[in-house]
Amino acid sequence: MRRVDKRHVSKGGFSLLEILIVVAIIVILAGVVGAGIAGLIRTANNSKDAVAASSISLNSQIHSGEGSLARYSFAN
Repeated sequence: MRRVDKRHVSKGGFSLLEILIVVAIIVILAGVVGAGIAGLIRTANNSKDAVAASSISLNSQIHSGEGSLARYSFAN
């Protein structure tokens, strides 16, 4: 019969080093994704502000145009 050496018997679990490496990879990936999402949120907020400013400008132009149209009589 063969003799089993205790040093080469697999216990079927993960070592602490393997778990730490996996956790470190997950933390790095979460940081990259978080930074990407923060950039997207910043871009969306800038776009929202630009649309609001454009809307205000367009609204003022419409009102000034309505004022100048009031001088004309469109009745038949």
